Amino acid sequence: MEIRQGRGEMAKIINVGAEATIIMTKWYEISAISKQRKSKKYRRKEIDDFIRSSRTLKEVNIMNKIRDKLDIPAIYFVDPKRAEIIMENVIGVKVKDSLNTQETDKRQIGKEIGKIVGCLHQNNIIHGDLTTSNMIIRDNQSICLIDFGLSLTSKKLEDKGVDIRLFKGILQSAHNDVSNIVFSNFKKGYKTIMKNQTEEIFSIVKKIEMRGRYARVD
Repeated sequence: MEIRQGRGEMAKIINVGAEATIIMTKWYEISAISKQRKSKKYRRKEIDDFIRSSRTLKEVNIMNKIRDKLDIPAIYFVDPKRAEIIMENVIGVKVKDSLNTQETDKRQIGKEIGKIVGCLHQNNIIHGDLTTSNMIIRDNQSICLIDFGLSLTSKKLEDKGVDIRLFKGILQSAHNDVSNIVFSNFKKGYKTIMKNQTEEIFSIVKKIEMRGRYARVD
């Protein structure tokens, strides 16, 4: 579906989520992505505007906090009033698709993702949506982490454990045949960054599973 944005250019809706609409557009002739948080009709307009604006700024602030340490999309423009972020259209292959090919080095991908998540957690950032669809392998093999819409800052090891358990659950549901290889190497990569905290955090992951929040698969 194509739409015309306020700046006059044609744009194409590529995803409509519960919180935001993702639109492929252009920013000064550069291919770009526009993320626009959707208005919720059940909220009063003043409250809705405040929530969408504050969540947009929070997302941008977290991305800016980590961008000098990780590969994340460049931000071109932020409009808090429209709850819109215009950012780089990252070109590459989603990790989700890459893990489904025989040629992929699953061990290396797992290790690199572990380093990425370790870097986030070292800086007390919880991504909140660590799916293989939110990781894109560029042509230079760098893995770009996208979609910080659910991210938050937290020093709690429990929150870091939940972040990792989400990723483990995604591997088991979407990539079950390679999940053990990827996750065991994820831990190795994570440990290179988080070092002595690794075992404590992974023990929390096991406790989360045992509490029954998720189906446990050994």
